[in-house]
Amino acid sequence: MSRLYRLLCIALLVLVSSPALAQYTRDTAANKKIDEAINTHYVATDFEKAEGVLLGTINACGDKCSPQTLGKAWMYVGIVRGSGKNNQAGAREAFQKAAAADPNVKLDTVLATPETQATFAAIAGGGGAAAPEPAAPATPAAPAAARAPSGGLSCTPSVTNVETRRPIPVQCSSDEEATAMELKYKAFGSDSWKTMPMQKKGDSFRAQIPCTATNIAGALKIYVRAKDAQGDQVDSWGSKGAPIVINLAEKVDEEPPSFDDGEAPARCAAKEECPPDFPGCGGGGSGEVTGKDWGASCENSRECKAGLLCEEGTCQAAPTCDSDGDCSTGMCVNGKCDIADRGNGGGSSGGAPGVYKRNWLGIDIAQDIAFVGGYNVCDPKLGQQSDNYACFYQGTTNQPFFHTPYPLRDGISTGAVLATTRIMLSYDRAFSPNITVGGRLGFAFGGGPPAGMQPPVGVQDPPAHSQGTGGTAFLPVHLEVRGAFWFLPLSAKFFRAYALVGGGMAQVDAKVRINEYDCEDAGKGASADATNPNYEPNYTDPKTGEVLSPYNQCRSGKKTYYNIAHHKAVPVDGWKKMGQGFLEIGAGTMLALGPKMGATVEAKLLYMLPASGVVIQPTLGFNYGF
Repeated sequence: MSRLYRLLCIALLVLVSSPALAQYTRDTAANKKIDEAINTHYVATDFEKAEGVLLGTINACGDKCSPQTLGKAWMYVGIVRGSGKNNQAGAREAFQKAAAADPNVKLDTVLATPETQATFAAIAGGGGAAAPEPAAPATPAAPAAARAPSGGLSCTPSVTNVETRRPIPVQCSSDEEATAMELKYKAFGSDSWKTMPMQKKGDSFRAQIPCTATNIAGALKIYVRAKDAQGDQVDSWGSKGAPIVINLAEKVDEEPPSFDDGEAPARCAAKEECPPDFPGCGGGGSGEVTGKDWGASCENSRECKAGLLCEEGTCQAAPTCDSDGDCSTGMCVNGKCDIADRGNGGGSSGGAPGVYKRNWLGIDIAQDIAFVGGYNVCDPKLGQQSDNYACFYQGTTNQPFFHTPYPLRDGISTGAVLATTRIMLSYDRAFSPNITVGGRLGFAFGGGPPAGMQPPVGVQDPPAHSQGTGGTAFLPVHLEVRGAFWFLPLSAKFFRAYALVGGGMAQVDAKVRINEYDCEDAGKGASADATNPNYEPNYTDPKTGEVLSPYNQCRSGKKTYYNIAHHKAVPVDGWKKMGQGFLEIGAGTMLALGPKMGATVEAKLLYMLPASGVVIQPTLGFNYGF
């Protein structure tokens, strides 16, 4: 009976807890993302990335994560803001949400600075229930002169409390002869003022403070200056010493500000990153082309309409231009600066997508690897004249090998050989993020000895050697033109890759050691004995009746009558000379070292002309863009 009672209790407990267990199906994935945010991004001091992953995890959790997991995530958001970004106001807001989700949440004191620990203690009492959210600090009353300047500059907004993450439209008009106005603002926690030109519309001037300046609770300071046609200040709304102060808070009772002929702009979404592998995480993200109008908040220029660029977090009129060089984006379209790949998803560089450098200078070092091989390579007629070989006694550059070698041993097995090395300066012009055309000018090292040297007097069979050594005199100059298609474009942030075709002028010389048996030595010191019983100083060919001397026996490759065991091999350097023109195909990659620099690795296949041959050319380079 007691056993049955225990079984019933266990079954009842399972039934009661099952819905709760089933409800929090994303806890495991969420905790993995929290670990990634802290142990990967936070420890690498990438605080923006860490906060983005944490906020994205919270957003993707919905109601599928437990209060303990949500409290933990908000607690670490507070640490990132307070200890990483030194933003205690933001940390306080995160700790309030952590304590609201889980009143027993504990602070990770290993990562929290003393200031952050104090902020947490003030909110949660070291892990207790969340303290009531402190009331927003009262907005300091602006000096009368700032609110109603003597010149008569009249501006809105008139509200003193605005929600965080909301763009703030500012509209001013003046009784003076003002031809331009500029808005100055300083976000809470910032050390510097930022300037926005105001656009004239009707009788007033307008500008919109972006969400990047309103995403942190605290005091936002602003003032406006009006100028005449000579650039002199004629009026103002507030001043640097006595600015207009707007209090930013997560929740306010006042209506959001707007221009006098429109509705208040929508509140910006919290800056967060939705984890790509998180269950239930929605798609999309920043950078989507939305065609926003002037003054709308933005994160990059692809969000703005054509003719506008994202400047200081809002869509602003693009500067006028005459050429691409006039634009920081590198592209001039119809007299206005623009970005590449507007609206097609391209571009991922560090600034606005599509931005890339138009001109690239570089320095490269290349190693030629030639494929060589053949027979009779040092024969004066067959190899040195017909196949572009030049043969010299080993280690010399002025002692050519003009003698006739024993043909059955005068060969090279086909294979790859290290050849010339070259250093090049490069220039490439980008016509789009995917197309470049450029050239290389360089100098090659390690070429072979001079070609065309004549045989000395006394060499047998003079007609065979009358044209001298083969190949061409080494050409050290490298000239190259080429075009490239960047299938990972120049606007990519980290890795860029391309395929290329080209051609030019160059020579590749490759050296191979050959052990030759000189027919000039045939018969010297040889005699008919046990090791060479068939030796005959003068052999009569039974088919032709021709009498062959030992030299002619060697030259014709008679194995039976010429025994190379009686002669010592002569070491010879055989130089294969290829070029002096070439065609090429290849591929390479660039590792971006910043928006203006990159390291390249390249591999090319060259076909040399008219002295034909195949060459592989790996290349390392460094490039600077402007």
